[in-house]
Amino acid sequence: MRTCGLKPAVFNRETLALTSSNLPNVADLPRGYELPAAYFRLGADNVRRYLEAVEDHSSVYGQGPNGPAWVPPLAVAALALHAILEQVRLPAGALHAGQEVDFRCPVSVGAFMRSRARVAQRSEMRGAVVSVIEFEVGEDGSSTPAVVGRATVIAPRGEAPS
Repeated sequence: MRTCGLKPAVFNRETLALTSSNLPNVADLPRGYELPAAYFRLGADNVRRYLEAVEDHSSVYGQGPNGPAWVPPLAVAALALHAILEQVRLPAGALHAGQEVDFRCPVSVGAFMRSRARVAQRSEMRGAVVSVIEFEVGEDGSSTPAVVGRATVIAPRGEAPS
């Protein structure tokens, strides 16, 4: 996934180290499967690089002591998807077929964020699995999400889910 030059620290609090060899195939995940929570922080340097990459020169994100005061909402959504994709294996031929995102409150630069995701829908047709993954991102410790969304992934069928 291209994240416009962002290199955030993304990690989860699971003790199992996930590698490409033990990541679950997205096509094998059953409806209701919850991914481990992922945590990240997006600093001022990353926000500046994001704004430069998308050529956004507006002042809408305010000005803090080290640059913008607010994180662009799409940058938060991109990091949430990045966190999801760090926890699943996409087989060859997988497509990101759609995206819905709702931005509910602003995120300040430097905030420590938590991303959670689950497989909300799963169907099979013509040798492919269509998975809808719902996600939400909010400041760690807050019950109010800043961003909620749904991503639709179509992938070749893998093994039958257990």
